[in-house]
Amino acid sequence: MEYIRKELTRKGVTLRLLWLEYRQANPDGYHYSQFCFRYQQWRGTQELSFHQNHKAGEKLFVDYAGQTIRSRIR
Repeated sequence: MEYIRKELTRKGVTLRLLWLEYRQANPDGYHYSQFCFRYQQWRGTQELSFHQNHKAGEKLFVDYAGQTIRSRIR
């Protein structure tokens, strides 16, 4: 599961792509819905908090969600 989490941080990698890779290696493995369910269960057990101490107005934080849909089509 840690491998999946790390791979999902890479540009263009999706859970579906990782599942397809998993099914090639494990033809009798989980179907997509069960694969996603198990991954979400595992993620729920992880502590995912990130606290930043800073003075107000000292820094600017930008939330970047990745490529736009239009740039993926090209």
